[in-house]
Amino acid sequence: MAEPLPEDVVRFLDSNVESIDQLEILRVLGEDPSREWAAAAIAREIQAPAAATSAHLAALRARGLLAAETRGSDLVCRHGPTGADLVDPLLRVLQLYRERPVSMIKHVYARAGDPLRAFADAFRLRKEGG
Repeated sequence: MAEPLPEDVVRFLDSNVESIDQLEILRVLGEDPSREWAAAAIAREIQAPAAATSAHLAALRARGLLAAETRGSDLVCRHGPTGADLVDPLLRVLQLYRERPVSMIKHVYARAGDPLRAFADAFRLRKEGG
């Protein structure tokens, strides 16, 4: 049996990552922190629809997990957690994702598949956004 994920990583994932696509976006951006990516290029890289990728980028940006700016009609992103308190946890998550991708993916899928959590999160997001 696989060793469980560290508790700090589980907390970070549960608080910040809603899907494998979001985890993949963080991975892609973290591979070369100085590289800027257009949203369309990220969508191609993670093999996800552009509209879904844009929504994921907006969610990750709102959580302070990436730097993004609009240039003309393009959203351009790069690795860049906005808070100092996010730098080390994000680096730890990305390192563990490189070392134990199956465990990380299983955890994110299990959380995404929990309908009660999704229902509760919908109200939490609505309250925070409204």
